[in-house]
Amino acid sequence: MHRTPLLSPGTTRGATLIGVGILIFLGYVNWDQTRRVQRNLDARLGEIETRLTQISAKVDQPAAPRAQARRGPDPNRVYQVKTENAPYKGPKDAPVTVVEFSDFQ
Repeated sequence: MHRTPLLSPGTTRGATLIGVGILIFLGYVNWDQTRRVQRNLDARLGEIETRLTQISAKVDQPAAPRAQARRGPDPNRVYQVKTENAPYKGPKDAPVTVVEFSDFQ
């Protein structure tokens, strides 16, 4: 028995040509979308770099004196410290007493 092909050679060529055309079209669409995403990312990256430059310029500026946090005791305040029965060096009736606090841990 002789079988006849389901599709003629002309139909097979036509279907192949249409398939190749669809693949080319889909490749172009994919390439175009990729290009648009790349442009969008480049623009956003430029904005981020600009913002980082602005922030860096602010960080590099010296801080205002009153904005700096002061550490330690207030130098304008006189503190009263009980020194009775505490070890000392020097004369007991010295006009100035320096008290040192330390922790030996």
